[in-house]
Amino acid sequence: MRIITGKHKGRKLNTLPGKNTRPMMDRMKESIFNIIGPYFDGGIVLDLFGGSGALTLESISRGANKAYIVEKNGAAINVIKSNVEMLKEEDNINLLAMDYKLVLEYAKNNNLKFDLIFLDPPFRMKVIDDIVEYILENNLINNDGYIICQFPKGNHEIKERNNLYIRKHDQYSASEVVIYNYQK
Repeated sequence: MRIITGKHKGRKLNTLPGKNTRPMMDRMKESIFNIIGPYFDGGIVLDLFGGSGALTLESISRGANKAYIVEKNGAAINVIKSNVEMLKEEDNINLLAMDYKLVLEYAKNNNLKFDLIFLDPPFRMKVIDDIVEYILENNLINNDGYIICQFPKGNHEIKERNNLYIRKHDQYSASEVVIYNYQK
C-alpha cells in the first residue's frame, strides 16, 4: 500500500499482517479522492476506524492540515504510529486509542466539526447508519464536508437525509462505498 499523490506521493505504508484489517485498494482510494478532492486547501479529517491510517495519510498528503485517527486495536495503533512517524506528520495527526463512541461524544461536547469523515468499520460491525445519524444530529460536519463509508454489501441503508446527499455509490466484489456530501 502506498500514498497515491501529493507531498508524500509514492511512499509505502506499513500494514497489519493477516485479514483483521482491509486496506482500501488503490483504485478505490483514487476514485474516492478524485471525487472529493483531489487536493485540499486545509481541512480537518476524522477517521473513526483507522486501520493503518492510509486514508487519513492520503488526505494529509493531498493538503488536509489536521486529522484525528481513532483505533482500538493495539497492533493497528502501532502500525499507524509507524506510518505517521515515517511521514513526519506527528504535528498534524492526533491518534486516539479509544472507542469511536467516546470520540464522537468528545467531538460533540467540544463543538468539533470535520470536513472529511471516513467510516470503514470492521465488517462484523453494523454501525454506519447510527454513526451518520449521530454526526448529523450533533452537527459534527462542516458545510460541503464529506462522509465516506465502506461496508459489506447490504450493511448500510444508502439514502439522502438532512442535507446529506449521495455524491457517488460504487459496488465492489464484497463491499460497497458511498460518498455523502453535506450541503446546508
